[in-house]
Amino acid sequence: MAMFILNKNSGESSPIGFPGRASVNSVVKSEIFCQERTRIATWNVKTLAQAGKVQNAIKEMKRLNIKVLGVSEMRWPGASYCDIEDYRVYYSGQPKDEIYGVGIIMHKSVTQNVSNFVPVDERMMLVQIKATPVNVTIVQIYAPTTEYPNEVDQFYLHVSQLIKNIPKHEVLIVMGDFNAKVGKGRVGNSIGPHGLGETNDSGEKFSLFAGENDLVAMNTFFELPPRRLYTWKHPKDGKNGHLIRNQIDYILVNQRYRNSCKMAKTYPGADISSDHNLLAADFRIKWKKLKIKGMSKTYDRMKIKDPAIRSQIVDVLNSTLCDIKTSLETEVKVNQIVKATQLIKKDILTRETNKKKSWMTDEIINLMEERRKRKLENDINGYRKVNAEIQRKIRTAKQQELSEKCAEIEISQAKYDTFSVHKKVKEITGKAKKKSVGRLENDEGEIIVDIEQIKTTWKNYVEELFLDIRSEQKIEDTTTGPEILIDEVEAAIKTLKDGKAPGPDEVQSEIIKLFSDDFKKELTVIFNVIYNSGEIPKDWLKSEFIILPKKQGARKCGDYRTISLMSHLLKLFLKIMHRRLYRICEEHVSPTQFGFMKGLGTRDALFSIHVLFQRCRDMNCNIYACFIDYQKAFDRVKHNKMIEILQDSGIDGKDLRIIKNLYWNQSAVVKVNQEKTEEVKILRGVRQGCILSPLIFNLYSEAIFQEALEHVESGILLNGKRVNNFRYADDTVIFADTAEGLQTLMNKVAVISRKYGLEVNTSKTKVMIISKERISNVAFTINEK
Repeated sequence: MAMFILNKNSGESSPIGFPGRASVNSVVKSEIFCQERTRIATWNVKTLAQAGKVQNAIKEMKRLNIKVLGVSEMRWPGASYCDIEDYRVYYSGQPKDEIYGVGIIMHKSVTQNVSNFVPVDERMMLVQIKATPVNVTIVQIYAPTTEYPNEVDQFYLHVSQLIKNIPKHEVLIVMGDFNAKVGKGRVGNSIGPHGLGETNDSGEKFSLFAGENDLVAMNTFFELPPRRLYTWKHPKDGKNGHLIRNQIDYILVNQRYRNSCKMAKTYPGADISSDHNLLAADFRIKWKKLKIKGMSKTYDRMKIKDPAIRSQIVDVLNSTLCDIKTSLETEVKVNQIVKATQLIKKDILTRETNKKKSWMTDEIINLMEERRKRKLENDINGYRKVNAEIQRKIRTAKQQELSEKCAEIEISQAKYDTFSVHKKVKEITGKAKKKSVGRLENDEGEIIVDIEQIKTTWKNYVEELFLDIRSEQKIEDTTTGPEILIDEVEAAIKTLKDGKAPGPDEVQSEIIKLFSDDFKKELTVIFNVIYNSGEIPKDWLKSEFIILPKKQGARKCGDYRTISLMSHLLKLFLKIMHRRLYRICEEHVSPTQFGFMKGLGTRDALFSIHVLFQRCRDMNCNIYACFIDYQKAFDRVKHNKMIEILQDSGIDGKDLRIIKNLYWNQSAVVKVNQEKTEEVKILRGVRQGCILSPLIFNLYSEAIFQEALEHVESGILLNGKRVNNFRYADDTVIFADTAEGLQTLMNKVAVISRKYGLEVNTSKTKVMIISKERISNVAFTINEK
């Protein structure tokens, strides 16, 4: 956590003068309480895509005691973050191309305080750091050059829109390569008198941008030798005795906090094979540790394969069995199982904090330091010679790393550890899954920066998505339904899959599989109490949504998938119910439904459509087909209708009561940047991640089509029976042999679907006509569209 010392007398600060005299009277008193300084820097490195460049940058950060380094022209594709040594690298670039790009490298002492990371595009990104009394926001940029004036205008417009959403009372630092020359001479309160060179068009735009946004270019306010002011050296610099050096990189701070910056200057001695100098500013900041909410500790599930570890886990579970048996309340029994699991993770399955071995060697680091000294001595030939040696050593080290990884793969393969083999192969080929990072925009297209506002936006979105008006549903018969047997519990445990993300209770399926026979008996008792009473533990009714982008460049909440994480103990209980309900539900589902049915899949559905359409074409029979897409079909299921359909299907009363209580008492939170939103009531839709949901949706879909197609003669005659639809869950194709017949089907399906809460997505619904003859002037409508 950081603390910026503020001017408490007013929102504005007096002008900053020479180094050592930058403080004003109103903040001298505050300096007594905070003498610590943190160095924040920015650097155009030309590229970090080259092997060894990141380590080079980190070496310079250590040498110059820099905690935060903003990087321009990073050239890393995509947007994510990764850890290297004791530093975390945040980056934002183009989806695939290695051009432009920005990044921020932070020491772990600062990283633990990061609350939000927003990768805007390849020109700008934002990182928020929790601080007291106010948060700190750092925006790293890389501006277009003067050759593209229109792009420069758009760039400043976008940056202004981004920082407009940052609260005025927070500390704002905007830094990077602006490709702008402001020249000497003061411009208002934003540009100081100690700039360098002459101003240009981009410099005027930069000055206007700084003034409009109440920002101060700190490296223009300190009187320093030119060597400490210039940030970029022209390729022709030094030729014919001419020095061509400009100041085009800047560190800007909002006016209110300008006095927290005690020095801003360049370090021409820093070396990374770039024509830009590192620009650093010393801020009066005090970092404090911050405990991040919702951060679950990782554990090593691979340890469970060790027989000795398995024995320890069984002993811990059995030691809690006595307490579980003596407890009277089901809720308490379940909580004791959860506590036992947490104890196992903490004491037995803790992941060893071994640092990942780096291919970078001390020899290469020393050579980089030697190259830097050659730069200081202006020894061009010596610099090139050392640089060539560095590249040779890097190639050798990378080859050695590859050989070691291949050897590790062979060892894992010999142990039949396919998980580790797959993971290491992905790492070598560069296809390892990156941490998902995106940005969120409001309805006006503005980027949401504040983490609390992001959480509120997600809460409102989920609340609206699952909002519905429903009445209390009564289950008349709650006595039918056989007892749960231990054989059913054991069979369900065997079907649990390893490596699945746990729900809010953090109970893993791998640990459930180690339950002893006595533990399984007690678990059977717990399940029977729940089944007979219909009272489900409260924690089982709470789901946790994680968000994953549906597509690249996701911006709105609707562009993300909300994946639900639910308790594995609840999954186990519902697997038992699924085995009982499947046969009953199967009897009520039409043979034209291919989704979630045993022995059937997408290939069967596609093959059936292909054969039918081909046969009709051979018989010179036209086909008019409509491929229907529903808007969030699984999330729009009406609970009252669902219970009515389940009652009509004839399932046991106890099963029906469990399903009803699952849906009428459920709630969820959304996990955003390791923080959670407030709870939201789920009032419609089938439960995500629930094994019963496919069965329920198939019955729901069947009821829609039975009602919609009742007394409808449209379709294609096949073996004396008229067929007019094929379905794979919610993906539906309806067809007829005439245009009028298809329009009738479309009208009926759209109307009845709306009655059941499902809305046809007209933008994605398409019509196909299959005929040997050219057919034109045929139009179809759904909902008058």
